[in-house]
Amino acid sequence: MSQRIDFYGNYHKALRRALFEFSARAGLLDYADDAALARLRNELERIARTLREHSTHEDAYMHPLLERYAPEVLAKMDAQHTTLDPALDVLEEQLRNVASAGNRAEAGMAFYAAINRYIGAYLEHLADEEDVANPILWERCPHDELAQAVARFRGSFALDQVATSFEFMLPALNAAERADLYRTVRDNAPRPVFQTLLGVAHKTLGEADYADLNQRLG
Repeated sequence: MSQRIDFYGNYHKALRRALFEFSARAGLLDYADDAALARLRNELERIARTLREHSTHEDAYMHPLLERYAPEVLAKMDAQHTTLDPALDVLEEQLRNVASAGNRAEAGMAFYAAINRYIGAYLEHLADEEDVANPILWERCPHDELAQAVARFRGSFALDQVATSFEFMLPALNAAERADLYRTVRDNAPRPVFQTLLGVAHKTLGEADYADLNQRLG
């Protein structure tokens, strides 16, 4: 039996980690501190860009399969995106407006409440993709067709984009998941690609985690 293909799992873990860490920083921030507020705005812009790119990739590679094999699930995913996508624009504007607010602490806490409401809705969306979309694709979509879609997705990235994606994902993955990810690269990609991405692990992981990865790879 072919191993099930999980389009969502690793990257979703990284998205959750980024959102949780952002929420914690937003809750601790002194919103009267101009430099700290600017850093938080920049972080939100990076996260928003990542979420939008992830949505674009789903639209291009997974949603055609859902449209073919599970249109009722696609309708649910699209309805969620109809709410989530514009909410990012609102959040970015809300955080930009904190700097000019009469009471920056109050405006900052209003943003903190809003970003956490958004995170709650986004977590539900991720769970639906994992618990509804994934299983129904495993059930209805031929394995080879799903594998081809994932291969097209992976092949759409330049090496520097893949390296950036790995740098984002690796801190969110456990040791076994990291090793499985690197085995897939080692067994399917050219050697220079594997070496480049191993360099990303060396830069991103702590010394003990990097040593563990190499030991697991053999």
